[in-house]
Amino acid sequence: MATVHGTVHLALNEAMAETRRVAGEQGYSLAEAESGPSLLVFTKGVTPVSWGSEFHVTFEDVGPSSTQVTVTTHETFAITDWGRGRRASHRLLDALGAD
Repeated sequence: MATVHGTVHLALNEAMAETRRVAGEQGYSLAEAESGPSLLVFTKGVTPVSWGSEFHVTFEDVGPSSTQVTVTTHETFAITDWGRGRRASHRLLDALGAD
């Protein structure tokens, strides 16, 4: 499990839309039933190199064109993720242009 924070220079709704797009490009599926007004939950199934993972991405409006993004990861069937969650979180935030 990892928790990583970043600030994107987008309004809240734009940040959420961009996160949906970027996460999809990175192979994650949106779990709409688990998501909420300021929370997006993404999942990735089991692959040859991963036992499955889940991202919980929360958004906090911090200004007219700034949004705080917090990514928390969970491995589905692993006791430890060997840093994969932290690296995946950073890839997501980097793709969003987060500081």
